[in-house]
Amino acid sequence: MRTLYTVRLEGLAANPAAPADLLLLILERAEHPVRIALLHRAGVPRTVYDAAARHPDPRTRRLVARTGHAPAEIRAGLAGDPDPGVRLAVAARAESWQRPKPLPPDVVARLAADPDAEVRDAVCDTEDLPDGIRAALAADPEARVRMGALLAWPEPPDEIVDAAMADPDPAVRRQGMLLACHRRPELIEPLLAAGCDSIISDAALERSRAAAYCRDARTATRAAIAANPHLPPDLVTVLKDDPEHEVRLAVSLRPELSETQRAAIDYHVGPEDRLSPPGWFWSRLDDLDLMRRYATSAHVGLRRFAAYSPHLPADLVARLAADGDFAVRMLLSERHPDPPGELLLSVALESRLLTRLDRTGHPNFPRAGLARLAGDADPVARALALRDPVLGTGAVDRLSRDADPAVRAAAARDARLPPARLLELLDDPDAAGSAARNPALPESSMKRILYDVAII
Repeated sequence: MRTLYTVRLEGLAANPAAPADLLLLILERAEHPVRIALLHRAGVPRTVYDAAARHPDPRTRRLVARTGHAPAEIRAGLAGDPDPGVRLAVAARAESWQRPKPLPPDVVARLAADPDAEVRDAVCDTEDLPDGIRAALAADPEARVRMGALLAWPEPPDEIVDAAMADPDPAVRRQGMLLACHRRPELIEPLLAAGCDSIISDAALERSRAAAYCRDARTATRAAIAANPHLPPDLVTVLKDDPEHEVRLAVSLRPELSETQRAAIDYHVGPEDRLSPPGWFWSRLDDLDLMRRYATSAHVGLRRFAAYSPHLPADLVARLAADGDFAVRMLLSERHPDPPGELLLSVALESRLLTRLDRTGHPNFPRAGLARLAGDADPVARALALRDPVLGTGAVDRLSRDADPAVRAAAARDARLPPARLLELLDDPDAAGSAARNPALPESSMKRILYDVAII
């Protein structure tokens, strides 16, 4: 049961100014949820990571293995941990905003040969995995690992795909066929017969089959074939006048159409409508000619598709950052590695989604000028004002008394808060944890938090 005392303790565990000796006491004597707060953040002293990697509770060692904030050599040392869950955490993608330092090649090879299939399966998603290790995983004794290797391999060699088509597991065989059908059209019919309708929008179908899909009674089937890049022009012409909007919209999103041809199609995309790019699109995110045509199109759906690309050059990023469609701007803020700071701010202020603050931790998120939001009607905006380095102490104090508990909690973490007010907030149930995280908290108060829960 969480009490005011345990809430304070969790906050102290995440305090970047807490001395290493106090953190080691928390690591040794606190309950697991508090150890999560301690290790699931940046700035943990090396001595604490070392101790956590030797902790008798495997759950704690898993926390170290999972975090991308821990030194790579400490994570690598856990690759031989007796607990398979710890090894799995090492093999899986490390959790960190910044890309963590990769594991040494010999450690990755060791994990790829781990006796636990879950660990080997997790290795499949490792970035820049050597082809030799990928090949070994594609030939793994466990079908789930072989499937994982195929799904994560951007372009497996023909011999790997051919071996998959002869696999004893039907799901692996089907995946091998899906990978091979672009060079072996004779596989398309068996795949369609097996119910793999996903290839309708991607595969080079025989004309008679494509024409049949264009006449299919199911709207979803006609919409899928309308997105197929191999569809003959005359069949595209038939579908552009389809009675169902979903089909006409799919036609309007075809890459080869001119802007004039698109404008002649009766389609509509509203602010709340969700559009999913066709399967073939994902392999062309680095096709800058295509992305430029999409980003400069009058079709809002194509601009949304362009915003998915992390490869957009600066001029297209600037263009889409100023787009009138919120979904375009939101997708760009989420998908591009270097989004403009003002875009990140505008999305955070405009969005009403639960994820609206997800990108506020991005290095590009602005700080200067946010003080103007301190009196905003939106509590999220008021909390963002605290990020401005020139916000005055008086304003911080006022925000610490805000009617919204999230704003008070944000102010409680601010080191500019007057000392007396900071200590008062330790008794506010909505802000006590944040106050305990405040780097300006006196060490005497930190020790009092530990004393109250009998840690010292």
